[in-house]
Amino acid sequence: MRRRNLWLGVVTLVFLTACSHREKQAGRVNEDCVIIPVSEQDINHDTNSTVPLSTFVDKIDIIPLEFDDPCILGEIRKVAICGDNIFVIESSRPSTVYRFDMQGNFLNRIGTRGQGPEEVVELTDFAVNEEEQLIYLMDNMRQTVLSCTFDGAVKGSVNVRYYAHRLHYKNGLFYLYRDHPSKGELFCLVIKDVHGETKESFFPSMQYPVGMSRQMFSPQEDGVLFTKPMNDTIYLLRDTEMSCLYWVDFGSLRFSPQEVEDIYMERKKLIDLLHQRKSITSIDHVFMVGDWLYFNAIHTVLNIAFIYNTRTHELKISTGSLYDDLDYMFYGNIFYGQTKEALIGVYNAGNNILHGINRYDRYEKEGRITKEQKERLQSKMKALKRGDNTEEMNPWILLYHLKKD
Repeated sequence: MRRRNLWLGVVTLVFLTACSHREKQAGRVNEDCVIIPVSEQDINHDTNSTVPLSTFVDKIDIIPLEFDDPCILGEIRKVAICGDNIFVIESSRPSTVYRFDMQGNFLNRIGTRGQGPEEVVELTDFAVNEEEQLIYLMDNMRQTVLSCTFDGAVKGSVNVRYYAHRLHYKNGLFYLYRDHPSKGELFCLVIKDVHGETKESFFPSMQYPVGMSRQMFSPQEDGVLFTKPMNDTIYLLRDTEMSCLYWVDFGSLRFSPQEVEDIYMERKKLIDLLHQRKSITSIDHVFMVGDWLYFNAIHTVLNIAFIYNTRTHELKISTGSLYDDLDYMFYGNIFYGQTKEALIGVYNAGNNILHGINRYDRYEKEGRITKEQKERLQSKMKALKRGDNTEEMNPWILLYHLKKD
């Protein structure tokens, strides 16, 4: 079986110094790969330097998720939307996938934790097959993918013979990822068909003791966006073919190859190097909708957002939280998924709603909003509450519809 040797140097040489250097290190990088330059001067250390959401967002839909005994949620890690269905899993030890409709009404749970043949021992991720209305559950412990209907009925399972932390599905293929596996197939990214047969593998594992698993895959019409931890390249996977779409050149801000290896070998702590070197980790949480490419990175202790217009090649950088000038409900610079027209956000309402309501008074005093705006926003926030006890609320799903030219 043919395997593309996409060593980026020795895998740790992921922070490349020039386009020619990158082409030598990658097994095959297409000539159309676009370089996005980011210099240290581009990073404004003023944490109040933000980019308004209205720069690239047209409107926000707010969907409060129903709060009831069968669907009490903690912090959400992943959201996927398919038709009129919202699927979510929690961040801490997920045991099931929760399904809601587009009004936030709870429909059912998919998958249960257990040792039975129709249960999962360790749910690490899920993926949606929109065409066949199926949802796939990755059972890392058993190295299997459980196939279920949207109603939760188990259709079967596939032994993929791979310990995966992240899973994606498209066009009859499973995309499985684990950062530096130490047993089994020793590749970080493995592509298998629905029968569990390996079709392609990328990034040979260095078998480091430390692994990093972030948001890896983002669906596109013509393929799947893919990024690897401690990397600065955005790839497009078309079935089993991989090509470079964008290389983000962080220049002097990137870690050296030796520093990257020290992090993976636990010789140095990532947080210490971020402070000492004022470096940047790597690109993370990459999404592309229409003309807009969004990704972020950690610089020192700041979560920095990068908004790139693929048509005009204009790059905007927010060193603080993106400035929510639309609904004042955005915290941080993290999105959790995407649709064809929108980015998906999460608002942990139970913890933040009272703070959100009260801070509008401060915004009015600071001149950021008018009295009329304050009253409208406070009224809107209060109307979305379900009950008086704000601690007994599930998160809200936010759909950020991106602007179209």
